[in-house]
Amino acid sequence: MDQKNSHSGNWLILAHCFNMDGRAASQTITDKLPYLLAEGIVPVVLSAPTGTRDDRFPHSQIYSAAPSGILFELRQIIKKKVSNRLLKIFLKAILTILILPFYIFEKIFIHLDSHWSWLISASIKGGFLIKKYRPKIIYTSAGPTSTHAAGRILHGLFKIPWIAEIHDPLVYDRDTGGYSQRYRFNMWVERSIFRHADAVIYFTHRALNNARGRNADRNNLYVIRPGAPLIDFPGIGYEKLDRIHFGHFGSLGYGRDFSIFFKAVHDLIRENPEWRNKISIDIYGMDLDPVSRKTLIDYPLNGILCEHGRLEYDPATGKSGRRQVLEAMRRCDVLLIIHGMDITCEEYIPSKLYEYFFTFRPILGLARPESELRELLENNGHIFVDGENLHRVKSVIKDLVTRWESEGLPDQKTKSSFTVKDAVASLLIITGRIL
Repeated sequence: MDQKNSHSGNWLILAHCFNMDGRAASQTITDKLPYLLAEGIVPVVLSAPTGTRDDRFPHSQIYSAAPSGILFELRQIIKKKVSNRLLKIFLKAILTILILPFYIFEKIFIHLDSHWSWLISASIKGGFLIKKYRPKIIYTSAGPTSTHAAGRILHGLFKIPWIAEIHDPLVYDRDTGGYSQRYRFNMWVERSIFRHADAVIYFTHRALNNARGRNADRNNLYVIRPGAPLIDFPGIGYEKLDRIHFGHFGSLGYGRDFSIFFKAVHDLIRENPEWRNKISIDIYGMDLDPVSRKTLIDYPLNGILCEHGRLEYDPATGKSGRRQVLEAMRRCDVLLIIHGMDITCEEYIPSKLYEYFFTFRPILGLARPESELRELLENNGHIFVDGENLHRVKSVIKDLVTRWESEGLPDQKTKSSFTVKDAVASLLIITGRIL
């Protein structure tokens, strides 16, 4: 039997986050589907109701079983469906008031993330889907720990081969959770994956090796970079404008903030006052975190910092939020990726990096020197800087501004080797071994 015939047929795909415009956890799985369909694979998808239902294949959307999950999912639906800002606030407030007593009761006894109870709903619904569609593979792609927990339950009940694709580590080596419920639950899920999954996929070598150190070593562990789809930008080329635009896309969080970058730009403008009208920092997809906000008090960047917020579907142009983001990336002079100084940042790579590569724009990455981000950037002709070295960050920004002033910053010539097509090809090789 050839490889294509061996893996074609129905696959049960569990992905809590699915068809959510601009969400990395969603794009990681939804980008793969055209290639899976081309191989004769029929996805039978089970997800939360927060994304758009896909009518190309069986797609079931189910709510979580507990108040915290229901509250999260309904708030996401309100955010997606309601455009009026005041109505959105009102509906969210009413929803919170109605669910709050049940939410408090849940939190008295259960201290897990808001998605935990989706494993109950997904396990029950998944059982019905397995009986109806008889899938060859259970493929969990996440995201929330509950996705893999449901995969473990269904694998145990129906003895169908199981592939677990772990986006961000479930447990970190220096996890501060101690013996909290969340830590113990995540450890149980990780151990279950290592003991029972037929294949375990990570996105970085560091995450895989650290998880291997916590569990019995096995030969079914793989690293597959998720990559990005081939992106076309008809009519959108780089053009030098009156300012050099540093663009950051995506979210930041604990250990990942703009403090060093803001300080560096502020110092450079103080040293070169004429640059105040030459530099722009464009932030897309997020509100500034508290650390970055606090930094702006001591290092103000008035007239330089521009917060564009999250780009959503535009009915006037018919462009999705993701498409608008990609086009905004293409127009930037320099793309920023700030990976953070916390040691946990060594175990994952922001998914935006793979989209950055396909824009051919110069990328400036700030991270720990030990991060795999350094190798990925430097091997693809981009710039890496130790995110704690303020002097070096200033020097690199100064060099970029000087080059921009003299000749602009033309497209990079290095072509990205990280495509979704290649990621799917690696996945199918693994599947062929299992089947």
